[in-house]
Amino acid sequence: MTNTTKQKLVPMVLNLPALIIFALVILYPIIKGISLSFHNTQLLMPPGTEAFIGLRNYEVMLRQDHFWNSLKVTAIYTTGVVLVSYLIGLGTALLLNSNFRGRKIARVLMILPWAVPEVAAVMTWRWILDYQYGIMNSFMASTGLIGTNLGWLVDPQLSMVAVIMVTVWVQFPLATLMMLAGLQAISQTLREAALIDGANKWQVFWNVTMPGLKSVNVVLILLLTLYSFKRVTLIFLMTGGGPSRATEVLSILTYQQAFKNYRLGYASAIGTVMLVIMLAFSIIYLMVLSRRGKETS
Repeated sequence: MTNTTKQKLVPMVLNLPALIIFALVILYPIIKGISLSFHNTQLLMPPGTEAFIGLRNYEVMLRQDHFWNSLKVTAIYTTGVVLVSYLIGLGTALLLNSNFRGRKIARVLMILPWAVPEVAAVMTWRWILDYQYGIMNSFMASTGLIGTNLGWLVDPQLSMVAVIMVTVWVQFPLATLMMLAGLQAISQTLREAALIDGANKWQVFWNVTMPGLKSVNVVLILLLTLYSFKRVTLIFLMTGGGPSRATEVLSILTYQQAFKNYRLGYASAIGTVMLVIMLAFSIIYLMVLSRRGKETS
């Protein structure tokens, strides 16, 4: 065996355990889920009794109003979370990038929501938003903003607002950290040159800062979209997809169909649609990373 052959085989042998784990933990469940979407599979059916029905599950899915409602709810939820998380992250990043006393402590405090376990955060927010005893209603009533308590988690018109608000609280530190890193990568010389040329702060922000954050913005928005699209624990613990399916995103619908209605094949079809959508976003994300690497090389 030549040295060249050994050099090629060593990386393959070293990566083999990781590839085996990847195949068993990730690849096999994905293939199995896609396969189940073409079968009439019930959760409690004995193994090997599934009947192949082709695209029947997908045909039924496309005719169901609850699927289209979940798709719309998912789009609203994802758009709201990404937009608000980005705007708050940008504002806090600009603030933390400026010089002031206690900046290091402020940066640590800003990351805390990202470090809090999601279940603990949701339980705390459920108490804050409680209809009778919640701090949110008590505070808004004491300041005269509301006359009667608001049903944040029981009103179909407010439940989506509550879910988006809590998700943003959990997720905006990611946006802050990424944009703060992008801001620190922008040359201070460019800002000083723009100020010397007579530009005001808004012009410096729009013509120097935002172009400097272009690559970070694209990657960040794609990451926020992926994280929001697949989020299930937070929504399930807060509202369970209700009230009246107002917060039933696709991930919640998949869970409901699989483990409450026992329609595993139908749930797999919904999961496969989610996989295709997330795969499309992932391909865009990889293309952006590849292009960014070529620009910086």
